[in-house]
Formats: sequence, structure tokens, C-alpha cells
Amino acid sequence: MINREVYEKDPSQNRLLNQGVAKVTSGLTDPEMQTLRYEVTSFVCDGQYAQGMERILRNYLTYLEKSEQPGVWVSGFYGSGKSHLVKMLQYLWTDYEFPDGARTRGLAKLPQNITDLFVELSTQAKRKGGLHAAAGTLGAGAEGSVRLELLSLIFRSKGLPSNYARGSFLLWLKSKGMEEAVRSRVESAGGDFDQELTNLYVSDAIAKAILAERPDFAAKPGDVSLLLLKQFPKVDDISTDDLIEKIKLTLGGKKGKVPCLLIGLDEVQQYIGESLERSKAVQDLQEQCCARLGANVLFVATGQNALSATPLLIRLQGRFPVTIELQDTDVEQVTRELVLKKKPSAEEPLTSLLEAHSGEIERHLASSKIAPAARDRGIVVRDYPLLPVRRRFWERVLRAVDKTGTGA
Repeated sequence: MINREVYEKDPSQNRLLNQGVAKVTSGLTDPEMQTLRYEVTSFVCDGQYAQGMERILRNYLTYLEKSEQPGVWVSGFYGSGKSHLVKMLQYLWTDYEFPDGARTRGLAKLPQNITDLFVELSTQAKRKGGLHAAAGTLGAGAEGSVRLELLSLIFRSKGLPSNYARGSFLLWLKSKGMEEAVRSRVESAGGDFDQELTNLYVSDAIAKAILAERPDFAAKPGDVSLLLLKQFPKVDDISTDDLIEKIKLTLGGKKGKVPCLLIGLDEVQQYIGESLERSKAVQDLQEQCCARLGANVLFVATGQNALSATPLLIRLQGRFPVTIELQDTDVEQVTRELVLKKKPSAEEPLTSLLEAHSGEIERHLASSKIAPAARDRGIVVRDYPLLPVRRRFWERVLRAVDKTGTGA
């Protein structure tokens, strides 16, 4: 028997569509949708993943009738699955529907208690304006303004351009009931609406389409362009008032009623870095949004360390009191299920093989802190071809060379 024959999935054919790295984002291309489906169907909701998801949902439902939601901080060393947990929560939250009609909650293998909590979430959402989720990584752009970055995530989650000026313009068209008409006029004139939108201030096609729908808007196309530049300018930052107003308009329309909203902010610790200004900006962002938008809004943020680890993170403790710390054991369980799972027919001969060589295996790094232990016997077959002592060795090597847990 050769190694490739002992696995349930042939390693030469078994490909992780996400390369083992989850990317938190809103708005999906076709390849991203395929990756999401793979991640949902292969999600191992066990251990700290299950406990963390249960705690997030239970806390949210508990505080739903109070003034605001306490934020959630998910921590863990690089590769512990923080982003994966937030991404799964994001799409399970809304029960995302794929083009073929399949939904995430139906595809995922979830424990019954978590399934029940999602059912209760949907029930509560029916009287709260529905369910919505927006998530992404801070520091991806928006001129360094955390308010603009959050708004770009909200825009993208609703299919709007992430750019503030273009997104605000399209939001204005929607609020006036003109989007479809303007889009149709631009395309009837031979233009590509999305391409014209990137040249908003100098697009004759958009200017003429607006004038055709709203003759009172301006005297001529050139005047339309000037008005658009004035009303939807390029900005480096926005006020909290503007942020709250745009969120309400984007998610609640004219009524401004914000639904049960999950906001996932990935890699917040990396975004903050050594910046006191950014630490305060994240703190203020969560505080203002939760205070002014109410208990429907939940912030879930991730970082490598617990909030008590550094002075800049300690500042966030009051805003993110619900903490979830992921461990290496959770990743090991996922690896065993997705990559190293053995065929039932291979387990007995593999057990015999390892027992026959147990003397040699148990001499590895003997008398050290990571020496073979009695508990290894319960996982040695599941971990094969990794030996528990060697796995522990490399875990310590990685922690020694990457103490912050932010590298690969």
C-alpha cells in the first residue's frame, strides 16, 4: 500500500479551491462563488468554531431588544481560521442563495443547536427589516479613512461601486427611481453604463440621460457634469453623520430602517499596527455605529492576539467584550477531515504498521517538552503521514520565527 491509497480523497486530485486561505469579502465573482460553495460544504463546524458561532448568535439574539450590541473579537495565531469563521458566519447569516437555488444553511453541516439559532435569527429578522451582512479587510484602500472603508464594504454588499463618489451617485439614482431609466438610455446610445460611471464627471452619456429623465436638473449636459462634481465629490474622509446617513439609505432605503446587520472586519489588528490614531478610529467607529444604528447592528472583528495583548488593543476591550480565541487544535481537526481523512479499509493496516514501528517513533525527541506522549496514540493514525511529535516541533518553530502571528 502506498500513501496516496490510504486517503479518502486522493492527494494528487484533492485541491483546496481557496488554497487553504479564506478571504473575507462582499460581492462575489463566479470563481469566488465556486470557492464559497466549496468552503461552505466542507466547513467543519466543530470545537471552537462551533462554540464561537454559537456564542456570537446567542449573544446577538440576547441583546436584540436592548440599546446596542457588544462587539465580538475573534483571535488566533496565523492560520487558526479566524477569517474562515467570519466568512462562514457572513454567508450563513443571510442564508446566501446560489444561482441554482441552493442555500448556505442547507449545504453546511451544522450542529443542531446552531441550526436552531439561525432559525431564530431569521424569525427575529422578519420583524426587524430582514438580514444583511457586509464584510471585508480593513486597509484595502479608501485613502486610509476607516469610515470610508466601512462605507465601501456596505456599498459593495449591496452591489454598489465601492468608490464613495460613484456609489453615492448610484445611490441617488436609486432613491429617485431613475437608475434603470438612466442605465437604459446610456446603453441605448451605445455606451457601457459601468464604464461611463468610472468617468462620472466627464461622461456626456450619463449627463444626457439624466437630462432626458430630469429636464429641470440643469440647462445642458456640461452643467450636469458640474453639478455631479459638486454633489458627489471625491473625498479623503467623511463625517460620522454622513456615514450613518449613507448606511441607512443604502440598507433601509427611504425608510432608513437598518436590518439585522452583521459587519465583519477582518485583520483589524494588522490594520491598527502601531498606530494610536487607527486604534481610536476603530473604537469610535464601532461605538458611533452601534449607538446610532441600534441593536440590529453587530460588529465582528479579527486579530492575531487577544485584546489584552497590547496597549493599542486594550483600548478596544470595552467595545469588543465578546471574545473568541481559536486554537491550533481546531485547525488540526479541519486538516484531518478535509485533507488527511483515511479510507475505512486503510485504517486497520495503517494502525498495524504504526504499532510495528512504535518503538522507533517514540524515541523521536525523547526527554524534550514535545516528546511522544500517550495521547498521541489516539491521533497518530488520523495524522499520518504527519507524526504528532514533528507537528509539535514545526508549530513551535513557526511561533518562534513569527511571534506576532501575522506572517505565513
